[in-house]
Amino acid sequence: MTIMSATSKKFHNSHYTLGFTLLTTVVLAACGGGASSSATSASASASTSASPTLDLNAAQKAYVTAGFSQSGEISGYCNGSKIQEFTPTVSGENLAGLPALIASETEKDTLVDPTPFCTAFYNSNAGQPDGIEKIYWDPATVGLMTDGSNPPNYVYSDLQSFPTSVTIGSKGTASTYINYFGGPDPVTKGALTWSIEADTPTTLTWITVDTATLIASNELAYTSTTRYRLNADNTVTALDKVIEAKAAFTQGAGDLVINEKY
Repeated sequence: MTIMSATSKKFHNSHYTLGFTLLTTVVLAACGGGASSSATSASASASTSASPTLDLNAAQKAYVTAGFSQSGEISGYCNGSKIQEFTPTVSGENLAGLPALIASETEKDTLVDPTPFCTAFYNSNAGQPDGIEKIYWDPATVGLMTDGSNPPNYVYSDLQSFPTSVTIGSKGTASTYINYFGGPDPVTKGALTWSIEADTPTTLTWITVDTATLIASNELAYTSTTRYRLNADNTVTALDKVIEAKAAFTQGAGDLVINEKY
């Protein structure tokens, strides 16, 4: 997903609890995928003949089910480092009793001169039992699924599997969601999308984007963009993430950009 937005990092303010889906997020894992379209853009068509055609479906499923890491350096509005690990998935049920693939996510964040926002956002899973957050994936699409909590957090819909064949210009929508952030009313709505760009003669760049809008005002809340390398053997390497959050969402921190380099 970032795999596409795989954790629901939460931070509190005087009004309500907010959070980012990061699947890692992981946008990679967070997106179930999107078999919707595989159109090649005109600008990329000239290099298509030299571009590989790879199996994103197999690569994403292997990446999620085997467990993965999105650890690295943090820069921009927040500075420091993070160690974020997702265990291999096991079969089980979500909190509503539906079949799910379940991973345990742990995170250790170390910040330099943190602001209140950064301390809340990079909080090393504070508040989670033993510092471990359970992540639920849909067994059919291996996309992030609704955890079934009550009151709800992320409620996903329209989950799509990733295509078995992608090349430069392929793109789609993995899923859509509404986020209640543990309250009675929905706060944000969004979509998890993906696209493929050029990389090397044998690899592709897989980009996942989580775009969230505030329901009350229809203002953009944030975008979280994660890039991965899709290798010739259908494995995945996480590269980096850019989080762009708007003042309407950060409530006091203004517009901000955070970079993560893996």
